[in-house]
Amino acid sequence: MKYDSRYYMMIAEGARMDISQLHRIEYEASPDVVVNVPGVVRLLGEHTVDADGMYLGLPYDRSMSVAMSARRDSSLRFFASDLNERKRTNLGNLKYKREDRWANYVKGALAAYLEGRPGAKGLNVSISGDIPQGLGLGSANALLCASVKAAATLSGASLDPAALEQTAAEVMKHYFERPARSAEYSASLRAEASSLLIVDAYDGRCERLDASFSKAILLLSDSKVPRPPVDDELRSRVQNCAKALATLGGGARGLRGYTIEDLDEFMGRMPEYVRRHATFFIEELQRIKDARESILKKDLPSLSRILNKSQAGLRNHYELSCPEIDWLVKRAIEIDGVLTSRMVGKGFGGCTLTILYEEALPEYRKRLEEYERIFGFRPVVWEIKPWQGPNTNAD
Repeated sequence: MKYDSRYYMMIAEGARMDISQLHRIEYEASPDVVVNVPGVVRLLGEHTVDADGMYLGLPYDRSMSVAMSARRDSSLRFFASDLNERKRTNLGNLKYKREDRWANYVKGALAAYLEGRPGAKGLNVSISGDIPQGLGLGSANALLCASVKAAATLSGASLDPAALEQTAAEVMKHYFERPARSAEYSASLRAEASSLLIVDAYDGRCERLDASFSKAILLLSDSKVPRPPVDDELRSRVQNCAKALATLGGGARGLRGYTIEDLDEFMGRMPEYVRRHATFFIEELQRIKDARESILKKDLPSLSRILNKSQAGLRNHYELSCPEIDWLVKRAIEIDGVLTSRMVGKGFGGCTLTILYEEALPEYRKRLEEYERIFGFRPVVWEIKPWQGPNTNAD
């Protein structure tokens, strides 16, 4: 989902007004349901999900809200308050349209629950949110999950998280024609107050952990590096992991059933780049297990060291970083009081997540100014905190 530049200027203005108020002003009717879903930063495992891996997700305090109210006819009206854009269609025309951009996520959710349903009525829909777009920070997932949960609520369908996750994945596969797994949406739909979640794409398990960062500050820094299309690059790495698995002999548990020692035994039987990508996958799953222990012990320095190792793996083994991100990470972790800094999102640019103490902030700002002088990109920084989880309210 891509918004134009007005979106960034309108976030603050739109965020001051509750979505229920926006909906009433737009449609002169109160919403029947409001669903609010957080953005999610994946601290570990972002690139393992498509190969039956797992990830450690942090739902944070920026979100997407969807409000819906029933109409008397079959029309569908959509209003994106942050863009001040409006779309319209009807229940008989819910096909994907490229020009509908953000509205396609809502249309896909409505198609899953309402298309072809006898007696179904139209809806007024409002959307508002403050998750930064196009940076791998969970904006599209949050919009889809909020739309799915709102549509399920109005249609009387199951609100079980597993059912909602499956519907979201089916919308992506059948409506957008993009591969998706239900695990992609688990952290968005299962978030609770101040929680971290370990989501396993292999068996769908989800474990909540306490997100305790003590007095540390969490900063997202957008590098502003123009990012090329990365889908082909990511797909090739998943394919390379599959090649490594085939060389190792396969197995129902995939690469997670093997160790680095197993890879070493087969050195020379697989291309070096395949071995590097498989190495990252195996080590990343172990890092998630180690991170779980650190989180349970509330050992933030230990967790930070694990995140630093993951970033090194992304750079050296999975080869998804870029010079600008490498510079931001290296210069950040040189600062006293900075615990960790790593890339988040798909790769080749985007954001870094930096965890630091307040006394490190002045020096960190200086490094960002130096980054702008060297690379010519002015970074944008947001402070985030663990979020309280999704909720549904009917007026």
